[in-house]
Amino acid sequence: MTRAEQLRFCKICTNQKFDLQQGIICSLTNKKADFEDTCDTFEEDTSKTENSYLSEFDTNLVGKAASQKQRFINYIVDLVCLFVIGSIIGTFYALICIALNVEIFDFESQSIVVSKVTDYILTAIIGTFYYSLFEATTGRSIGKYVTKTKVVNEKGEKPEFKTIVIRSLCRYIPFNAFSFLNAEASGWHDSISKTKVIEV
Repeated sequence: MTRAEQLRFCKICTNQKFDLQQGIICSLTNKKADFEDTCDTFEEDTSKTENSYLSEFDTNLVGKAASQKQRFINYIVDLVCLFVIGSIIGTFYALICIALNVEIFDFESQSIVVSKVTDYILTAIIGTFYYSLFEATTGRSIGKYVTKTKVVNEKGEKPEFKTIVIRSLCRYIPFNAFSFLNAEASGWHDSISKTKVIEV
């Protein structure tokens, strides 16, 4: 029996768990499936289906957690995307204000502190929407498509929508970027939301 055929059982078994190095394994043996025809310990979990978030193709390719280099590339690519999106939104806003003869909000009239706070809040709103939209639907932002990585929960499954929103909001915790300076290449938005970024 091939690995893909074994996973048809493992992915809907109550005894399965996810390991970053091996993918889906048996929680009883802590090893990949090695049965040929049937598994004596197989117990079907009716809440799972064969069309789970990690497809057979993805599961076979799960090797390890994303590296610091991959996470950094993700950050840069997504930052560029957010800049483009922000510029487009800003341009449309300005055009609408001009067309309706409405005075454009004047950031320069504010104090530096208020201006920075306003700018940070707007950036967080756009960023949260961007990450939540992509990661809740596909598990991958544009940066993750580039590096062939994706977001999973601690069991290796598709995170719930609220988990992705929490993850997205946590990106804007001050100094979150410095939390990546660890051996595991994970940030606060990973640990708080209990998610991981893995290679696929």
